[in-house]
Amino acid sequence: MRRLLGLGLLCALIAMGCKISDGDEDGGTSEGPGGDGDGDGDGDGDGDGDGDDDAGGEPESDASTADAGGLTGAVDPAPDNDTPGEYGCDGCPDSDITSFEVNAGAETSQQFTGTVTGAVGNGTFYIESSDGQAIAGAIPTDSAGDYTFIAPLFCGEQLVKLVWSNEAGQYVVVLEAITEECVSADIRITLTWDALGSDFELHLVKAGGQINDSATDCTWTTCLSGTLDWGVAGDATDNPTKDVDNTGFYGPENIYYPSPEDGTYTVMVEHWGAGDASADGQVTINLLGEEPIVVDIPDLASHHVFTVGTIQWPSKTIAVAGDDFDCTGNWSGGCREAIP
Repeated sequence: MRRLLGLGLLCALIAMGCKISDGDEDGGTSEGPGGDGDGDGDGDGDGDGDGDDDAGGEPESDASTADAGGLTGAVDPAPDNDTPGEYGCDGCPDSDITSFEVNAGAETSQQFTGTVTGAVGNGTFYIESSDGQAIAGAIPTDSAGDYTFIAPLFCGEQLVKLVWSNEAGQYVVVLEAITEECVSADIRITLTWDALGSDFELHLVKAGGQINDSATDCTWTTCLSGTLDWGVAGDATDNPTKDVDNTGFYGPENIYYPSPEDGTYTVMVEHWGAGDASADGQVTINLLGEEPIVVDIPDLASHHVFTVGTIQWPSKTIAVAGDDFDCTGNWSGGCREAIP
């Protein structure tokens, strides 16, 4: 199995003393434990796709305007541009964006929509919090230059960068976004994938639990509606939430978890739709106070499950697993095997 980490991120983590194991140590078991359900799909399987799966559930989408790229890791595509505004060149793409401030209020995600002219292919978004947490992904952009995507936001102040390119150069929009009445998540997991994948699905499983279990797995069926009760019974402030769900191509999907109880949590990804067997994805793990970790998901076939790894709390030890499990023989609205 391939176990991949961005070398730059890994070096930064080593410098900061973040603990990472290779999955063969003590990270092999799992333990542990609302936002709104806004995203490209809802908890009942509704979303921007229109296909059907074996047993109903999340629909699939059409990738007629998509390309196979879109995986960027948590890498800043415009590190020299940190002041709100727009940056370009003669012949570079341009957009209809005129305001460079986003006040999201109490929302944990934000929809970005507009039109860009002169761009070749999709764009890239990059979001960095004031304390150095970061996520990135593709901006699906059609042939007319129209784009719409939903991205998770961090708590408080953050920079949002939207980037498109053509043969003349790079066009960058820098936005200052603020969320209020929010809680900084101790654990944040963000999933993206390419245009070959159709509806990758993000899961966070607590100890003793299994994928798609209604009480122990935070995913689209349980976490969009805020029905899980982990940690202290009846206390909604220590429950995980899936605030961005996407039933098509590229993603992102996002789970955030404030005040987790001590234990080990398993991060898993299903290829839910009928996408290509060579579809790739990435999971970015942001732990409060640490540099982001990016784990690559290579060649995930439809109805396969990829175990990204485990997160031990409160030690913040991430054990990368990289296991690919074929669940086609026991799939009914999701994988029904007793894994991890």
